Amino acid sequence: MSIHAPNPVPAKPASPFFAFLFLAVMALAFFGAGLILGVEPRLELARDPGGAVRGTGSNHFAGFRFFTKTVEGIESVRSDDAVRGRRSDSQEENRRRRKQKHLDLFAADGSRLGWDREADQQMIEAFLRGTDPSLALTDPPPFWRMGLAWFCVGFGALTLLGAFQSFFPKKAQAKAG
Repeated sequence: MSIHAPNPVPAKPASPFFAFLFLAVMALAFFGAGLILGVEPRLELARDPGGAVRGTGSNHFAGFRFFTKTVEGIESVRSDDAVRGRRSDSQEENRRRRKQKHLDLFAADGSRLGWDREADQQMIEAFLRGTDPSLALTDPPPFWRMGLAWFCVGFGALTLLGAFQSFFPKKAQAKAG
């Protein structure tokens, strides 16, 4: 008595579109992680001839600016915590944010500009009271974070390359006998 097992049905290869979609989302995640790790915030304060102070906060990655916010007429600076006051935030979230301190630069119209290095408060207050024409502050990321950021960007680029290659798979070459 013999048992007959039929030949298994060959598996249908996955759709190139789904492979592209999965790899593209992975590449986007790596690019985002690299951007977050390698961001360098900058704060520039400038005084116009009338004495009004304009503050510009910007974020840079590898020397390229990708976000800017400008506030006109800055009058004061205050240290504050990062509590948002949302009803949806848990008590743990509020406790964690209460420990995170940052500076808020306020203008006469109520608009504000944030800066995360609390140690710069005295320097900014001295600039607001003084007559200097400008003040520029930077907060570069440490080397290990910048290295990790470039690793994530590189890995994201390779993943994106793999996503595009999923549409054009290599054809198997027949062996000549």
